[in-house]
Amino acid sequence: MDEVRQPRPEEFDDLVAHVNRVMREEVGNDPVYGLDWSHVISLDNLENIRVVRVDDQIVSSAAVFPHETRLGSVDLTIGGINGVSTDVEYRRRGYASRVLEACIDRMSELGCHVSLLSTGVPSWYRRLGWEYGGLIRAYRFDRGNRAFLPRTPSIDLRPADQEDFDELSRIHHDRALGAVRPPERMRALLQRRGHMTWVTGRLGEIGAYLCVRGRTIVEYGGSAALVLSMLSCLLDEWDDPSVSTSTQTPSERRASDKPTVHATLSAPMQADPVTDALDAIGILCSLDYLGMIRIESAERLAEAYMSGSVSASVHVDSVVLEGSEWTRELSRTEAVKFIFGPERPAGGDISGLPVSFHEWPVDRV
Repeated sequence: MDEVRQPRPEEFDDLVAHVNRVMREEVGNDPVYGLDWSHVISLDNLENIRVVRVDDQIVSSAAVFPHETRLGSVDLTIGGINGVSTDVEYRRRGYASRVLEACIDRMSELGCHVSLLSTGVPSWYRRLGWEYGGLIRAYRFDRGNRAFLPRTPSIDLRPADQEDFDELSRIHHDRALGAVRPPERMRALLQRRGHMTWVTGRLGEIGAYLCVRGRTIVEYGGSAALVLSMLSCLLDEWDDPSVSTSTQTPSERRASDKPTVHATLSAPMQADPVTDALDAIGILCSLDYLGMIRIESAERLAEAYMSGSVSASVHVDSVVLEGSEWTRELSRTEAVKFIFGPERPAGGDISGLPVSFHEWPVDRV
């Protein structure tokens, strides 16, 4: 049988073995995909995973990680796409397209506004309606600019304890920017393999936090002054003045266990006290796409962002947007650019567009 379906609980070990085989072992890495994405490839998320089973084994899979995200007063349901994989000997039979189409159907059932994914093969996903859109910033630090960071005297920097995550969840929630996370999800995401979370302040009095992966700050929260002071402290800790960065190879500079002062802070495009401070100092940043976005419900997007001033509908593979004096019929990929930018298609100079949302790297799957 090669039907597309939800995996059964007793097939979970086979599912993990499959994604490890394709996503890790095939490219020479350790079989830890299930650990890296334990919140997605999990028994609790089986209803959002689709597989094909052939010859008594799972040979193709794809998963949706549904979650709520906020931008001020705008609430969106995002379908994060993960684990799209097919064993080598079963490729070119259409299995990956079929499991992904089944995930699209599942996102419709869940009421997702959009889906989001990261990939090295964008052309393949464009066929099904995904396109690059949105923006995210990356600030880069080295020995030449770190001295410009403000620093709070005698700042207390420590690894986060288990008891801290209720408070970190509150700090994250209060800024209304990014995924909605209860404390247990906050704990799971910020303590995943390869991640380290730092805080300043005692339990009950935490002023700020940083979540680090390698030499990238993938999330921060709390007082902007404290965030920048914590960043300055970490740069000091990571640096070894006896090591000349000019003698390091690019791979050594990227390795988290090598002394280096090359670091990156991932940040939203939306107004934020931390980025306002970095911009005021003059720290340079680069821009990149937020990811590949697919519009799952144009109607719900219009309701969320445009409060009735624009209506939207989907007709097979096109998206129709209508204002009081204009109408645009767009392909799904064109609609991503039209609604989320950053590029502005011809005729895209419409008040209120593009709109935006933000996903912190720890939430992107």
